[in-house]
Amino acid sequence: MIKIIEDLFKLNRQIMGEGYDKALDYINNIIPLKIYEFPTGMEVGTWKIPQEWIAKEAWVKFRGEKIIDLKNHPLHLLGYSLPFKGKVSLEELKKHLFISDERPDAIPYECRFYERNWGFCVSKNWLFEKSLCEGGVCHPELKSIDPEIGKVKIEGREEDLKCKLEEGEYEVFIDTEFKDGTMKIGEHTIKGTSDREIIIAVHLDHPFQANDNLSSVAMAIDLAGKLKCQHTIKIIFCPETIGSIAYALTQDLSKVDFMIGAECVGGKEEIYVQKAFDEGNILNYWLHLAIAGKGVDNKKGQFRTYLGGEEYAFNDPLIGISGILITRFLDKYEKPYPEYHTSDDVPAIVHKSQIEKTGQVIIDLIDIAEKDYIPVRAFKAPLFRSRFGAQIPNKQYCRQLDYLFYLIDGKRSLAQIVCDLGLNFQYIYDLFEKLQKENIICNFGEKKQPKVKK
Repeated sequence: MIKIIEDLFKLNRQIMGEGYDKALDYINNIIPLKIYEFPTGMEVGTWKIPQEWIAKEAWVKFRGEKIIDLKNHPLHLLGYSLPFKGKVSLEELKKHLFISDERPDAIPYECRFYERNWGFCVSKNWLFEKSLCEGGVCHPELKSIDPEIGKVKIEGREEDLKCKLEEGEYEVFIDTEFKDGTMKIGEHTIKGTSDREIIIAVHLDHPFQANDNLSSVAMAIDLAGKLKCQHTIKIIFCPETIGSIAYALTQDLSKVDFMIGAECVGGKEEIYVQKAFDEGNILNYWLHLAIAGKGVDNKKGQFRTYLGGEEYAFNDPLIGISGILITRFLDKYEKPYPEYHTSDDVPAIVHKSQIEKTGQVIIDLIDIAEKDYIPVRAFKAPLFRSRFGAQIPNKQYCRQLDYLFYLIDGKRSLAQIVCDLGLNFQYIYDLFEKLQKENIICNFGEKKQPKVKK
């Protein structure tokens, strides 16, 4: 799993181009992929597939000496930077330098896919004499959330810092090329016993970032060998946002019951899940039970509270596929994990055990979804629990079991009732199997399952 991350990390995985295509070829050699292609200029909703961007050479010189050079680190050049050649003042140059407030020794990962500019990314401590950060970690005020991609945008206070660069003339050279190309999406299908489908989607772009999102890519590849379901599973590898939009708007989703997005799942942070847009959707119940049933440390948030991933497009009410996002994104300060979008996001910070635990949550969620159904009881008066091995030496739990049977109304699913009562889904499911054999619970064999709201 870590080997996959290390190998893919070496590739310059922009949203399209040679590096991204090689990454898809690498995955295709492990699990077979069907490739979908979207040419530059193709309209998908209100979006257009962009051009391919190629960075050839980029540097800044002062007094004839290179002080910034793309050859020294691939993140030094602003992603999708315009070409530029000329001499600029220090004041002008500073307008085109990007830093990370939270990681003052790291080079930030920045890109401008649609709002074109030229620029370079450098470490804050390389550029300024004094850092506002204490102990190497900053916690700047949250200013805004980028509405286009749902990422947190941090704004620092550069006016308090003294620039290390001298006044004078700086020579800038950026040799980049924009050309028409093809954006690609890889799809791996695991056939189930049913033609109903579940989508698992992860983004494959973000060059020279490991946890974001090669951790999820490695997890998805691992899941491909573990998932054996009634549903047909489709695992999607795509560029973030524009890729899932293109897929959702061009593919037949009529058999898809729900989707799961995953992002940044290999960090040391606890699991953070964001619910489907429809708060009352049954998918949110399954998600809660998958985590609660294993006692996994977690936090929950509403749709797109902190992060937006591949679930963004599918949740659109006019597309109608409910989707959740599973991440390990928030640190103790409820900000992105410390290395997020910087040169510090390297394979060494990714934990295999965290990836595996996150994958198990997805396995459990699908298992609960496929077991869930609407029970109908065929008895009156309280259940003789001792007769069926359901008398537990815990008064509160027994009380909840009494509520459980009274709440069976032929309308709510087992997952909804169990979730509301704080019970363990697998325990109740196994109990109901016994009751079905005694004809205490009816319609068990029919697997009458509530439809996911679309």
